[in-house]
Amino acid sequence: MANTAPDLPPIPSDPEPAPITAGKLLPKAELIDLATYAAKRAEKLGQTIATLTAGIEARAADVAKSLASAGFDPKSQADAADKARAKARAEIIAASSDARWAEIKQLVAAADGLALTETLFASPQAVLARAGLGDARRTDLMAQVAGAGPAEVRQLAALAVATKDVVLGAAIQSVNDRLPRRDRPVSSAELAAALVGDETAAVQSAIAAIKNAAQRALNANREFEAGKVRPVDRVKLALNNPNRKDQ
Repeated sequence: MANTAPDLPPIPSDPEPAPITAGKLLPKAELIDLATYAAKRAEKLGQTIATLTAGIEARAADVAKSLASAGFDPKSQADAADKARAKARAEIIAASSDARWAEIKQLVAAADGLALTETLFASPQAVLARAGLGDARRTDLMAQVAGAGPAEVRQLAALAVATKDVVLGAAIQSVNDRLPRRDRPVSSAELAAALVGDETAAVQSAIAAIKNAAQRALNANREFEAGKVRPVDRVKLALNNPNRKDQ
């Protein structure tokens, strides 16, 4: 009887390519509008939670007042108020859960959808690198810059900044970055900052504001459900606030 060949191990499939960053590229104006919207939604949720908390405290105060009128000692009043507060909190948390999480999910979804925009606006150099892609003018300019001497490249960079010519700036940066660092006639970082630095900063600020609004809503909700302040979360939020005075 012929020998049966052993089964070969399965051939491993090719590894999955790295996922493309999620979300879509949002223009600056849309991001700024979204940041304003997110701040308002987070503020509204904060006001809602403050109203719910006031309702809980009012019920506890009513119980304490009722016992005080009946002649109970302060300790009994406090104990009864604590029990009423805990009961009211559990009831109000359950009753308001859907409404609160509906607000939070909108903010979290907005923040989660920023990944691609955040990557593409990681720095002024990243923004400038995209200028004029597919444009024949950029290709022609790159050839001219590649054949220019250091002094001429510096003159072209000054011209790009003076005329806000981002395509020329992108061509200079592309050629410049191919050179060894010590041989580069201009600073790509300074060139990009001069041409698209303001736009990049505005987008980064809007992204930070949207993320901050989402985290602020999450923190407020956690404190409300726990019935206590979370100091570490508050410190982290304050440190990541794009409107900090010391930034």
